[in-house]
Amino acid sequence: MKDSDKNDSKSAMRTGLLPVVGRELRRMTRSRFYLMFLFVLPLTSFTVLYSTFYKGVPRDLPVVVYDGDDSTLSRQIIRMLDATPALAVAASVHDPKEGAAAIRTGRAYAMVYMPEDLERDAKRGDSPAVTAYVNNQWLLTSSVVSRAVRDVVGTVSAGTDMRMRVARGEYPSQAKETYEPIRVDQHLLFNPNLNYMYFLLPALFPTMIQAFVLMMAVWVVGTELKHGTAKEWLRVSGNRPLIALLGKLAPHTVCYFVLTCFSVVLLVRFLGVPMNGSPWVLALASLLFVLAYQAVGVLLVVFTANLRLASSLSGFYAGPAFAVAGVTYPAIAMPLGAKVWSWSIPLSHYLQVLLQQTLRGAPPQASAYHLGVMALFAFAIPLLTLPRLSQVMRDAKFWGRS
Repeated sequence: MKDSDKNDSKSAMRTGLLPVVGRELRRMTRSRFYLMFLFVLPLTSFTVLYSTFYKGVPRDLPVVVYDGDDSTLSRQIIRMLDATPALAVAASVHDPKEGAAAIRTGRAYAMVYMPEDLERDAKRGDSPAVTAYVNNQWLLTSSVVSRAVRDVVGTVSAGTDMRMRVARGEYPSQAKETYEPIRVDQHLLFNPNLNYMYFLLPALFPTMIQAFVLMMAVWVVGTELKHGTAKEWLRVSGNRPLIALLGKLAPHTVCYFVLTCFSVVLLVRFLGVPMNGSPWVLALASLLFVLAYQAVGVLLVVFTANLRLASSLSGFYAGPAFAVAGVTYPAIAMPLGAKVWSWSIPLSHYLQVLLQQTLRGAPPQASAYHLGVMALFAFAIPLLTLPRLSQVMRDAKFWGRS
């Protein structure tokens, strides 16, 4: 009886949170899937994104020019267009149709058209037009090209006008005031250099992470059901579904939390994104971000009890997240359905906190709402799924589905 009691005692000691964590760690070391989704693929995606955007600003975008005037002024404009960092004059065409063909075939993003008598009309004060035909299908590229052409032509125009005024006897300072009687004093906040690395990388890093977190949560729970090991998983937890879930997800939570914090350190320490707010608020947001997506993953796999279907749903959920997160298109301008979708994705709230605490330097209380929403995802969803989790862990009819 005493030996039996000792064995029962040892068996009891092998249940609980830590044994579940240990069991999960052993599973992680036996599968390459964990290595790929926890380390290799996330770090590879970071490298690819950085190598894509490290220049910060698009450079040497090809444009073609049609010079119908062939004057000193038109040649000056061409030289200045080619000298501006954003543009590269790829060719001078002899017919506007050649320029249109270059845009249609993708060899150029724009054609700059300079009409006949450009210089003569400018000296007469007739305000001739330099026309830019820009491929506006690519909004980012067209914005850069349009701004660069506008700046070059505006600079040349201002210089020509001021020289004409000085030639008529005005002082240079008087000529400048006459040319621009009312001016816009514009201050660009948070990203004054229009650096696309500051604009896109802080959003793209978490976008990649959310996909990995969600897929991993679906996988680790779904494989227990698929392979029929859910009963043994529950036994190790002491027949407590909450303990089973916490122990199962804990190692992945730590890994993805560290990965998310690493992405922030990479942005701030190595890519120059300023940390104007509280790093502690951002650390809390990073933890809630990971927990929220794990909760969504558990919800999907528990209620479908089907690994393949849950994986498909997680792709449907995470795939469009960047589009509705309010980064490239403002959420406030979205229709109601898109606004609801944006609100229901933890990425939207995490990006708000990330931008508030880095570029904007907002006070911690400004992030309270978004932290609260992520906390709601992280803690309310698992509690709601516990009854269903207990059912699928105990009932063999939910096991073995692919």
